[in-house]
Amino acid sequence: MFVVIASICFGLLSGVASSPPDYALEFPHKGVTDHVQIWGMRSLTQFTVCFWVKTTGPKWTAFSYASKAANNDLLIDCVKSVLFSIGNREVNTGVEINDGKFHQICLTWRNSDGEWKIYKDGDLAKSGTSLKKGYCIQGSGSLTLAQEQDSLGDAFDANQSLQGMLTNVNVWSYTLPPLTIKEMSRCCLAGKGDVYEWANFIYGIKGKPHVVTPPGCPCSL
Repeated sequence: MFVVIASICFGLLSGVASSPPDYALEFPHKGVTDHVQIWGMRSLTQFTVCFWVKTTGPKWTAFSYASKAANNDLLIDCVKSVLFSIGNREVNTGVEINDGKFHQICLTWRNSDGEWKIYKDGDLAKSGTSLKKGYCIQGSGSLTLAQEQDSLGDAFDANQSLQGMLTNVNVWSYTLPPLTIKEMSRCCLAGKGDVYEWANFIYGIKGKPHVVTPPGCPCSL
């Protein structure tokens, strides 16, 4: 299924450039064939990852970055509540979003003091420090959406796949300030990462996830 509509131009959100990533990816079934995969991410000593997800599943993966250093060099998944891993070190955030509605999730981390923060719909949900202090997420690996990599680039498990919808995945090489994340939560089409932006991922689609336009997620500019 591929529904095409006219392109929409979006303005600025308090200095945050909004691109027109006017599609979502729907993963209708559990399995190991449907996903998105791109290679060659730069090394990161800090980052922000934001995305919008809609699902009722209690167990799923949204974002899986694997490198030669670690299979879970940067992983954002869910087992009833949202988890994330950096350099194979896992944190359970306690954030629950499996209610069948679109939610924005943003995760920030920096290696200078290991500070991390996770935001749900623009609000800070949990934070901590001293996580993988001094660590560097190694570049040139595989970034996979909707599947968890148990080895570099493959070894997927159907039970860990996303059944639901995903849109506007962006990666920045720095930690976005809370106000910027709050402003982006007003519109699921806002934001444009300097490492990857949502428009990049459409070229890495594997299998047959549905490309849905317009994405059907909240936007109130």
